[in-house]
Amino acid sequence: MLKSEKIIGYILLTLGVILLLFSIVEMVTVYNGYASPPKLFNLQDISLPGDNGMNISLIEGAQASQLPNLFFWFILMGFVLLAGGKIASLGISMIKDIKVEIREPMSAPAEVQKA
Repeated sequence: MLKSEKIIGYILLTLGVILLLFSIVEMVTVYNGYASPPKLFNLQDISLPGDNGMNISLIEGAQASQLPNLFFWFILMGFVLLAGGKIASLGISMIKDIKVEIREPMSAPAEVQKA
């Protein structure tokens, strides 16, 4: 029968692996363009004034917002990846049996002689 410590270890290992896989799949889908990152930043168009009063648009706001959104998403998924690794590592350390072997028998300390 498994000890409760080992059951918790297996649960932590499973949770850590799920977090690892989730963050990797999310990063790959966003990187390949199958999904878009959450829109946290909404920047304005970057434009320059033209000669005849018209503004010349250099970068659209949607394109300018995409870089900070991607950066934040990858930082967040990197954090989830590291947290999943730590949780899985904690689960593995709870699963392993710790055995301590003593090579030399312990002896009492020698008595101190009074001078």
